[in-house]
Amino acid sequence: MDSTPKMTVDQELKAAVAIVRVGLDRIRDAACRTEAVGPHAAALQALYDPAKPDAGVLAAVADVIGTITVSVTEVDHDDIERVTELLDEAQGHVQDSTGDRIRHALDLLEPMLLVCEECMKRRPDVEVIPDPFSTALYPEEPDHRQIPLCPPCATKRFEES
Repeated sequence: MDSTPKMTVDQELKAAVAIVRVGLDRIRDAACRTEAVGPHAAALQALYDPAKPDAGVLAAVADVIGTITVSVTEVDHDDIERVTELLDEAQGHVQDSTGDRIRHALDLLEPMLLVCEECMKRRPDVEVIPDPFSTALYPEEPDHRQIPLCPPCATKRFEES
C-alpha cells in the first residue's frame, strides 16, 4: 500500500510549471551573464537548434501540445474538432514560426561568434583562454598567449603538452 500522499492535478501542474521556469531561468542566466555573443547563441540553440529541431525546449513544448491534442480527441463533444485544430496550429507555431525566427537570429549572430584557432569553426562555446599547451608546459610563466579555443580543441592542446 502506497502511503505517499497524492498531489492534485492543480498541484502537480503548478510543480511542473515551477520546474520548467527554473530551467528557463538557467537558460536566460547562462546567456545574459556576459556580453559575449557565444552564450546568447548557445541559449537560443537550447530553445531551438536548427541542426537538431527535434531537441530543445520548443520541441518539448510542441511535443506536449501534440500529445494533449491526440489525447483530447477522445473527448466526446461537438467542439472537440475545433479544439484540436487550434492545438495543431499552436504546435506548428511553436516550432515552425518561433523556431524559424530563432534560426534567423542565430544566422545573424553566427558571424559574430569567435573562431576557434585550432579547428577554425565558429561555435558558441569558443572562449579566449590562456594557451593550454604553454600553460601546461610552463606553469610558472605569468604570461601565456590568449587564444580563442572551443572546449574540444582546448582539451586536445592540453593533452598534447
